[in-house]
Amino acid sequence: QRRVRGDSRMNYNELPTKILVGHTDVASQLSRRLIQLKAARTLWHKDMNQFMDHVIRVNCDALTYDVFPWIIGRVRKGEKSSQPVSMGACQEFMPLVLRFLHSSRDEHNHVALVMVQSLIERFHDQLSEVSRQHFSSAQSLNLESLYMMLVKTVERVRCLTSGPHPEVAQEAKNAMKLLESL
Repeated sequence: QRRVRGDSRMNYNELPTKILVGHTDVASQLSRRLIQLKAARTLWHKDMNQFMDHVIRVNCDALTYDVFPWIIGRVRKGEKSSQPVSMGACQEFMPLVLRFLHSSRDEHNHVALVMVQSLIERFHDQLSEVSRQHFSSAQSLNLESLYMMLVKTVERVRCLTSGPHPEVAQEAKNAMKLLESL
């Protein structure tokens, strides 16, 4: 019988059992994450509004992080997408963007900054009109709300421009240029 180096009491047949002890929570979390991601993917292909509602309702940072690139891609495609992300959906998603901007995790900051940039690029003309105080009752309330949510990001984005992580700092600088252009 072969023994694990450093432990004369354990053989290789017992090793998988020893490794798995105490890891059921991790396995359960990963399984739950996979189920949520599969559900999101199904909605992604069916109905964008239901997809966004699902991500917001589940309120899980892991799921949000997983789907951020999908949303960013559709925001960037704009009306060219088969299922464009509406301004209203973007406005409803902003609390998650804000939460990720204030996260202590670099990857959360990075993806939120890319989302801010994508939103400004997609809706730049309309947002610029709001910033010039040309908002009229004929315009969407979603537009004014999206603008106000983006204004809320300014201080945090400014802080991230001088942060210790070069990739995040660069994305923050790019986002600040776009925010200042409004």
